[in-house]
Amino acid sequence: MQKYKRIFYFISSLYDISLAVWSGTIYLFMHQIGYTYGQINLFLSIFWLITFFTEIPSGYIADRLGYLKTIQISGFIRAAGLLVLAFNACHLWVLVISGILTALGDSLQSGTLPSWIANKAVVNKEKNKLGAIYSFYNLLSTPINMVFGFIGAQLLGNIDLKLPLIVGAGLLVITGVIVWPLLKYDSQNLMQKHPKVQFHLVSDVKTVIKHELTTFKLILLLLPITFISAGPLDQWQLYFQQGKQIKSGIILLAMGLVGMLGSLVYRKLSQKPQHELRLISICVLLMTGTICLTVVTRKAYYLSLALFLLHDFFGKIEQIAQDTFLQVTIETETRRATLISVSNALEAAVSVVILAINGYLSDHYGIGTAWISLAVVGILLFGLAYLFKRKSSSD
Repeated sequence: MQKYKRIFYFISSLYDISLAVWSGTIYLFMHQIGYTYGQINLFLSIFWLITFFTEIPSGYIADRLGYLKTIQISGFIRAAGLLVLAFNACHLWVLVISGILTALGDSLQSGTLPSWIANKAVVNKEKNKLGAIYSFYNLLSTPINMVFGFIGAQLLGNIDLKLPLIVGAGLLVITGVIVWPLLKYDSQNLMQKHPKVQFHLVSDVKTVIKHELTTFKLILLLLPITFISAGPLDQWQLYFQQGKQIKSGIILLAMGLVGMLGSLVYRKLSQKPQHELRLISICVLLMTGTICLTVVTRKAYYLSLALFLLHDFFGKIEQIAQDTFLQVTIETETRRATLISVSNALEAAVSVVILAINGYLSDHYGIGTAWISLAVVGILLFGLAYLFKRKSSSD
């Protein structure tokens, strides 16, 4: 099992580094070359719309084709999407093609490696250690991503905002090449073992949901959290940018430190007999409160930034708890990635709606108003869903 953990940590870290290099500057780059806020929201909408349609097939492909092979393909496709955006002028067709490629690459990647290591953990009878594996990876990868995020935004970005995209694409290609000799450790390679097996996507997904109804209800319960996190996740670099010098690298560094602290805190909490859902609920309340205070105190720049980092801290704990909760709840091992992709697809669908609302509110009333409005909607929907679950459980 130690060998599989090392592979999981290494490949996940390398892939995440490829994203960290440009994640703090991509929207600044798009704005610099002439895209309006509305067009940037269009890019995000295309991304999430394509993600919605490709998430479930991608998870299904991972279950059939193999998790590591799917990661390899993801790296190549996502690299192509970044290069299309980096080397073309401000045109609508560039947004469309880049959005499609990056979304497809993201769909193939999301939840794939966690599903691979979860499958290995089950086979090796270490399923109860998944929470520790995920939190340790977050603790391990956060400082590495901090360094590369800082390099990409503060160093490369201040030279040319195009450079982080190019470097990120190169690292994604390298990741795909490195995965090649590791394919012998792949899981769920059913197409190789059973070359005549047929794809029955819709019927298989229905069957998985039927057998995993408890997990599916949990997925629906957690969807409203997207209303709280989606806006800040995509717009923070625009919200806190002041002047011509790129400062997102420093903020990324601070977010990385906060992420490390969040991972440490989760590891401590996960050692105690505490219910994951209760922990998620507390974090959701605190995420809502801190993002509202971030907007209210905007005129005090550093206080507002500190509150945003606190929001990010609670968001990190919530995300680890949510990922662990879903993976542990799943019982159908042969379709683990498919079910995670169902979760990601539904989140993508909700994100398309959120981005449309966010874009309208941001253009007409400001980013801060959009954040508060959506956070209030999210906490209300989550509260209602939580009370409904409690009532259903008691009945």
